[in-house]
Amino acid sequence: MNYIPFLSGGVSFNPRTDIAPSAIQGKTILVTGGNAGLGKQSILEFVCQPASSLPSRIWLCSRSLERAQSAIDDISTAVQSSGVNPDFDASSIIKPLELDLTSFDSIKYAARTVLKESDRLDILMLNAGIMATATGVTAEGYEIQFGTNHLGHALLTKLLLPLLLKTAHSAKGNDLPQPADGTPSSPPDVRVVILSSEGHRLTPLSGISFSNLKSNQSSILTWQRYGQSKLANILFGKQLAAHYPDELTVVALHPGAVNTQLFHPFRDSG
Repeated sequence: MNYIPFLSGGVSFNPRTDIAPSAIQGKTILVTGGNAGLGKQSILEFVCQPASSLPSRIWLCSRSLERAQSAIDDISTAVQSSGVNPDFDASSIIKPLELDLTSFDSIKYAARTVLKESDRLDILMLNAGIMATATGVTAEGYEIQFGTNHLGHALLTKLLLPLLLKTAHSAKGNDLPQPADGTPSSPPDVRVVILSSEGHRLTPLSGISFSNLKSNQSSILTWQRYGQSKLANILFGKQLAAHYPDELTVVALHPGAVNTQLFHPFRDSG
């Protein structure tokens, strides 16, 4: 996965050395769009750890269970070949979860699965997204980019919020494995990480076009439709943080311009 020169910048960060081994030990993580791109790479970094520092479970979300399993197999091979954990078996930690963000029914089913099978959720990474696509609508009739990038994630967060708050209210993290070096456990650090974009600047000058969101919004340029979905990501994150300042750490971030499958429509058209 390569970085694209324009729109790149920020600070140097190496997850292999800059994340403390105890930071994700025993935690439960859910990543949307986990079968490719930044989602897949993030999951790889989460599990490319010594056996004693691994998360307890990662939900790898994908529209296709077949693609999810293929990603899990790739991650398992990558960790084994890295030498960090030669005996690593990804299937023992990473669970595939079918999730189509264009369908409220699919989102509800995925959330029910997580709530049924997980007793905690420490990190919710809202990564999946589409960019500058052709006109279209979701199963419920909302503009496809706004529906996928914002509405689907907002509904998923709402449905998983009780589990996030339950985790945040757990007794100072005492239900997590204790750090190997004997340092006291810190309070739960429950996070919602929202992958937004500098593309939020492309929102129409009048702002998000709420009046016709339940349409394909063909009167708006595709980049403007993308921009308003990314602005919604940021506004949603700000409000979520404001409502739960003591329970959740909420971050909306621009990850940089990274050469992932998000750019495939432009390669295909060129």
